[in-house]
Amino acid sequence: MLAVALWVAGCAMSTTVNKTDQAAMARFDAFRGGNVTLPMGALEAAEWALYRDTAYEHLAGGQWRELADVVQRKGINNDLSWYYLGRAAEGLGEVSLARQYYQRSIERSNSEKASHRCQGAVISLCDGFEFPDVTMARLSQLEAAAPAPKPEAAPEAAPSRADAGGIKLLRTGTGFVVNASGAAVTNFHVVQQCGAVSFQLGGGEDAVPATVTASDPMNDLALLKISDKPEASAVFQDDERVHAGDDVIVFGYPLLGQLSSSGNLTKGSVTALSGLRDDTRFFQMSAPIQLGNSGGPVLNSSGRVIGVVTSKLNAAQELKSSGDIAQNVNFALKASVLRTFLAANNVSYLKSDGTMSAIARAQTASDGNPEGSPAAAVIGRKAGGFTGIVACYR
Repeated sequence: MLAVALWVAGCAMSTTVNKTDQAAMARFDAFRGGNVTLPMGALEAAEWALYRDTAYEHLAGGQWRELADVVQRKGINNDLSWYYLGRAAEGLGEVSLARQYYQRSIERSNSEKASHRCQGAVISLCDGFEFPDVTMARLSQLEAAAPAPKPEAAPEAAPSRADAGGIKLLRTGTGFVVNASGAAVTNFHVVQQCGAVSFQLGGGEDAVPATVTASDPMNDLALLKISDKPEASAVFQDDERVHAGDDVIVFGYPLLGQLSSSGNLTKGSVTALSGLRDDTRFFQMSAPIQLGNSGGPVLNSSGRVIGVVTSKLNAAQELKSSGDIAQNVNFALKASVLRTFLAANNVSYLKSDGTMSAIARAQTASDGNPEGSPAAAVIGRKAGGFTGIVACYR
């Protein structure tokens, strides 16, 4: 896939950190200890302007140590630089450290000094990010997944060695159950390099352990086995044909901690029958998606699965390359690819041609939609029964 999709690693145009270099090691120790000092001057700001693209490439490529290092060497004391340090800490699994750097970014965004803010009066130097909104969203997500310990809540006893090591939340995404035996699917990039994975249905259900039993990195798919037996599962559209203009519904758990913990529903339509560079494994849709939607189901107007949320066009990168801001250019893997993956792993699933019995038609009419197809609200309620939060820990 291309570098313009948010989940895809960007090209590593700069060299990696030399882990034997004493100066680099000292910077990394300072970063891990939260002892970073960033300058602010005209010369430093001019030099940072030359290195911002490099920092962005490290961010897009998930090169967290390299990102921290270039910001320490060339960054300036503004909200963007501290945000990048927070992203680096979060990527390395240092949740407490990420909170610290994100707080510094927010402080700079709220500062009266113009030099502390990347958003200028005339031009933005924020690499496509909106401050402080983007920082507050990531901070809220961290707080929801792993609340910061309160000073007055001292432990009654010393933690065990396992607790002392601690598991750290890396990311969250969305997944959905595909059969009554507890098989669920999500994106591979959601569970990549996870030491532990959990699955939590919305509406206050407890998270349960999940095991990654199969994966397909090429198609960005992962198969999970949930420890508890689910009460509901998704139904696939038997006629897999997707048409441009078809209505779609996306259900998932984006921006966990900021948006609703019981799930978020968006509507749109199929806008193209292929993905980036005419990749026929995907279709393009206008239904809005955000960080955390990855791996969730894309449903048709009958509530049947027709795809899996995979990526969105990187608006910041597109703005740099074309000067235009892309809106609602999102991509989903077609259900036909997912069904091939499930069949290859001997996973059963339900499918339907979408036709409705007289009883079902009467039920949808009583739900306020006499046209025959269930209303989006009805589809959303049902989707909440088989769609959940996938959490990745290290």
